[in-house]
Amino acid sequence: MAFATLKDVERAWELFSMLTGPPWGKARQIEVYKVEPYVMSADVYGAPPHSGRGGWTWYTGAAG
Repeated sequence: MAFATLKDVERAWELFSMLTGPPWGKARQIEVYKVEPYVMSADVYGAPPHSGRGGWTWYTGAAG
């Protein structure tokens, strides 16, 4: 929200896209993400060897 408030639309969209998981049909990204594509994960790891992997799904209240 901070980048959106600062009108840095590109950075805001980049971060939002990282948090919402890979787009449907992107097999390589889905293979890396490794969690359910229909649930927002609480974490997206940034450090190797797990870069891009989602974590803590269903823990965020998204199931509700």
